[in-house]
Amino acid sequence: MPNSSGTTGGNASGSPAANGAGDQLPPAAAPGPQGASGGPTPAPQSPANPPTTPPPGAAPTPAGSSTTSSASAAAPAEPSTTGTPSAPDSDLESRWRHKPNLIGLLTLVATVVGIVLAIYYGNDSSESGQSQAKSGDVQASTGVSEAARQPNLKVARIAAYIKEGIDGKEQPDAGQEALTDLRGPHLDITFENRAPGPSLITKATLRVREAGVLPGCHQIGGELAISVNYDFPLPDKLPKTPYEQSKDISFTVEDNKLDRLTLTMGPENHGWENPWYGVVDIVFEHDGTKTTVSPVAVVDTGGDAEFYPDGDTWVIKNISIPTCLDENAALVDRLMSIPDVTVSKELKTLRDKLTSMGH
Repeated sequence: MPNSSGTTGGNASGSPAANGAGDQLPPAAAPGPQGASGGPTPAPQSPANPPTTPPPGAAPTPAGSSTTSSASAAAPAEPSTTGTPSAPDSDLESRWRHKPNLIGLLTLVATVVGIVLAIYYGNDSSESGQSQAKSGDVQASTGVSEAARQPNLKVARIAAYIKEGIDGKEQPDAGQEALTDLRGPHLDITFENRAPGPSLITKATLRVREAGVLPGCHQIGGELAISVNYDFPLPDKLPKTPYEQSKDISFTVEDNKLDRLTLTMGPENHGWENPWYGVVDIVFEHDGTKTTVSPVAVVDTGGDAEFYPDGDTWVIKNISIPTCLDENAALVDRLMSIPDVTVSKELKTLRDKLTSMGH
């Protein structure tokens, strides 16, 4: 039957009238799902779900009403897809702030920088290596050029013979004039310098291996008469051999040239005695090194008027001691048999003369 009061605006079931004047329940006050008894099931009492109390005067939800409005009210609001889109700049900034994107960017930058540095230093290293190689080539070329300019002194020929041209003086020398063109042993060395640089010889050293006089074939005697100015004047009585004398010289062999150097040697005093002989080596100092000429066997003229060298032969006469000829032959043979010896012209002609005489 109709409600006599007419103030609720609803029907007998509790539903609001469609066009009634009564107030409608707000969505937050809608009850939850129906319980088993048909009544509403209260929400769990927790801080996350505080109890919902309908406002005063609100009509309770009928038991048979739908729970759709309640569920809709409890669900969080979905973002609207029809709203204003975010600005492009803010979206790009959001993307770069994303960690994977930032790592990718840094990796890309590091890779590019590494490639650039590799190319730079690779080119720099290559240019440095080429520069060093060119410098090495220049130094090597300079070294070869300097080495090519160094002298290359060699002994091309050795000869020994008696020749005039030596100065001296008579003994005793008081009031006596100087003598010239005295005859004596000469050591004649031809040097070869096949190099662009000249060679300077600064010192010569004479090393005497042995020395003595040829056996005499008759008695002679007399005082010493002449002091000879040899390059290497040897004592009349030689000290124990080997014996050395040195002499400072200055002799230049020009580049790509041959040149001859002559040295004289023999007893300091010359008189009435048998011919003297000696076996010597000569050491030349030049260009920071040494060159040795060895060995050379020589003989001098002596002072015996009946036993001496004369040009290409010997004068041997008035022999009073015949065995001396065999002794001379044996001595000359021994001197000529020394390994690599250079024998003077006079020793060779003496051997020939003795052979012609049957010795």
